[in-house]
Amino acid sequence: MVARFAGAAQRMAEVFAGSPSVLASLPGLAAHGWRGPAREVRLQTRPWGFVPGAVAQPVRLWHAPADEEVPFPAAEATAALFPAAEATAALFPAARLTEQGAPDHIPSEETLGELFAELRAARL
Repeated sequence: MVARFAGAAQRMAEVFAGSPSVLASLPGLAAHGWRGPAREVRLQTRPWGFVPGAVAQPVRLWHAPADEEVPFPAAEATAALFPAAEATAALFPAARLTEQGAPDHIPSEETLGELFAELRAARL
């Protein structure tokens, strides 16, 4: 898998031409042997070990609308995979997609604070 990415560096630069942060990360990804993107492909394409539509617990997703690495519609599509949880959620609405305030790929301190505050309030 890693070898496939090494041969696709030019194509990745073309695909992400409109995303300066991704373009800036390409040399670092190459320096690390493309292991990160290869791992991400494996995570996205292999079975998850469960069927999202069969999850009966509330699901909470956090995502930044301005994330340049993973577009917000990808988070919306992921939330849509969990419809069964909506009917059984008591703690949180199921598959609730919370917009992270900081426009970054990594959760902000504020986002983490909100998450942990909700978990403490729910005694989880």
